[in-house]
Amino acid sequence: MKTVSILLKKKLEENIDHFLDNSQIHYLKKVLKVKEGERIHVYDGQGNRNFSIFNGKDAIKILEKEKHERKFTTTALIPFLKKTQFEFQLQKIVEVGVRDIICYVSAKTLAQYELQKEIEKAQRYDEIIASAFLQSESLYLPKITFLDSLYSLDLTKFKKIIVLHQNAKEVLSVNLECDLIVTGGEFGFDESEEKFLLQNQATFFNLGENILRAETAPIVALSRINF
Repeated sequence: MKTVSILLKKKLEENIDHFLDNSQIHYLKKVLKVKEGERIHVYDGQGNRNFSIFNGKDAIKILEKEKHERKFTTTALIPFLKKTQFEFQLQKIVEVGVRDIICYVSAKTLAQYELQKEIEKAQRYDEIIASAFLQSESLYLPKITFLDSLYSLDLTKFKKIIVLHQNAKEVLSVNLECDLIVTGGEFGFDESEEKFLLQNQATFFNLGENILRAETAPIVALSRINF
């Protein structure tokens, strides 16, 4: 049986009580029925798995700490999509392994998505990411940021950029190293976006003969890179 896990984004010292908020107390006691003295895993999102014990009321105590090196190093630059597709995409790229997530409004969907409205959903997106993080036990919690366009990102800070494009000549291979993967929106990239990426030394790859949905492409690509 899988050990119960929670996320506490703070410094966690051993052998002292760390108090939980009301939602975490409810989750442990009412949803998972965790009893006094039961062991749980507490993650801080910074690579630490903390073996802990629940006091049955409102706090946990760290018994032992286990530090892990970062395994997944690729950041995903993804466009906003329709609610169901976008939330599915967030969940799955966290599960397969992503360093950070950068979301942008694609040029071909400017009339459909507004940056401010997406920012207002940040708490919902954080909850999805945290849930997938705990499910997958990936140890490092991805950070999500929002951009008004692809051009707003300084691509010079990335050493190896991969762009997914169905018309690219080369197929993305397994275990190919990169620190940024870029995907297009529901209608693909427009010419100016493609030009911008090429000017920043990005390399274009396809994922095979089948044409994948916008929300599926980064999941498949990260799976190939990571595994």
